Amino acid sequence: MAATRHNAPPTPDLEQDNRERMPLPRTSRWFDEYIDNLRRISPESWWFLLGTMLVSLSWLTFMLLFNLYMKERGYPEGVMGQVLSAQSFGTMAMAIPAAYLISRLSARAALAWSSVGVAIGFTWVTLVDAKGLIIAAAFMAGMMLAFSRVYSSPFLMKYTTSAERAIVFSLSFAASLGSGLIAHLGAGSLHKLFTDLSGSSVEAYRWVLWCGAGCGLLGALAFTRLPSGILAHRRPREEWRRAMRAKGGLFFRLVFPSFLVGLGAGLIIPFLNIYFRDRFGLPTQTIGVYYAMVQASMIVGVLLGPELARRYGMVRTIVWSEIASLPFMAVLAFTQNLTAATVAFLARGALMNLGVPISNNYLMERVGPEDRATANSLSLLSWTSSWAITAATGGWMIEKWGYAPPLLAGCGFYVVSSLSYYLFFRNEDIHAGRMSPGLVDPE
Repeated sequence: MAATRHNAPPTPDLEQDNRERMPLPRTSRWFDEYIDNLRRISPESWWFLLGTMLVSLSWLTFMLLFNLYMKERGYPEGVMGQVLSAQSFGTMAMAIPAAYLISRLSARAALAWSSVGVAIGFTWVTLVDAKGLIIAAAFMAGMMLAFSRVYSSPFLMKYTTSAERAIVFSLSFAASLGSGLIAHLGAGSLHKLFTDLSGSSVEAYRWVLWCGAGCGLLGALAFTRLPSGILAHRRPREEWRRAMRAKGGLFFRLVFPSFLVGLGAGLIIPFLNIYFRDRFGLPTQTIGVYYAMVQASMIVGVLLGPELARRYGMVRTIVWSEIASLPFMAVLAFTQNLTAATVAFLARGALMNLGVPISNNYLMERVGPEDRATANSLSLLSWTSSWAITAATGGWMIEKWGYAPPLLAGCGFYVVSSLSYYLFFRNEDIHAGRMSPGLVDPE
C-alpha cells in the first residue's frame, strides 16, 4: 500500500509546484529581463527616442542622397568631400560651446531649436548653386547637429538607472538606425515617384531632401515634450580647469580610439553609396534597398549588444566586434562580385556599429555626472575632427586611385583603434547592468 502511494502520480497541486520551481530556459529569462527593463524606461526617454529617430531620418536622408544629388548636378567627388567635411567641421566647432551650454540651456530648448536649424540647413543646400554657399549651409547644419550629439548621452544618464541603461543607449542608436531603414527604403522610391512627376532627376532629389528636412521639424515637436530642467550644474571656470588637468589622461584614453575610428570612417563611409553606383552600376532605388538592408543588420547587432556586454564586458564587446568587421572591409576593397560585396557590406555594418552605443555608455560610466558633458563633447570633437580631415582626403583618393586604397587605409585605422581600446581598458571592464566600484548612479 505504501509502495502504491509512493508510485502514485503527483497531484495537480504538486505538478504546479514543480513547474514553478523549474528554472526558466536561459533565452526565456533573457527575454523576460529585457521586457522588464523596457517597462522601466521613463516617458522622458521615450520622447527623446522619438525625436532622435525623426532628426536622424532627416540627417540620413541627406547622407544617402546628397552625394547622388551632387553627382547628378555634375560636381566631382572632391567637392562632395569638401561639403561633407564642412558639415563635420560645423559639428566640431559647436561641440565645446554646446557642452558649455548644457548647464545653462535645457535639453528641451537646445534639441528643439537645433532640430529646426538642421532642417533649415538641409533645405538651404538644395536652394543654392554656388559651391561656397553649399559649404556654408552644410557647416550650419553640422553646427546644429552638435547639440543632439552632446546632449544625448548626459540626458540618457540622467533619466535612466543602471538596470536598463545599456538597453536605452542601444535603443537610442537603434532609433537612428531604424530611421535609416525608413530613409533608405523610402528615399529611392520617392525619388522614382518624383522623377516621374517632375521629369527631372535633379528636381526629384531636391524634393526628397525637402521631405527629410520636414522630418527634422517633426523631431523638434517631439523634443518640446522633454523636461525643461538643466542637465548639469554650473561649474566655476577654475574648477573646470582643475578637473581637466586631473582627468586629462582618462579623457585622452576615452576619446583617442574614437579619433582613430573617425579617421578610418571618413575615408570611405560617405562614399559607399557611389561605390555601388560606380563599381556595379546600381540605380538609386536599388542602392536605397541595400542601405535599408544594412540598417536592418545593424539594428539586430545593436539590440544584441547589451546582452554581449553583460556576458563578456563592454570593453571586450567593443574591441572584438570592431576587429571582426575588418575582413569584410578588405572584401569590399577588392571584390568585383556584387554578391560578395553585398554580404561584406551587411556584415561590416552590423559588426562595426554593434559597439557604438556600448562605447557611449562606457564613456558615461567612467566619468562623474559633472564631467559627462565635457567627456561627450570631447568624444564628439575627436570623432568629427578626424572624419572632417579624411572625408575630403577620401574623395580625392577615390578620384585618383579608386576605392581600394581608402578602404585598406580605413582598415589600418580600425586596427590601431581596437588595439588602443584594449590596451587602455583591458583591466577596467564593466559588465552592462552592473555598476562598477567608484561609479555613482545618476539621480
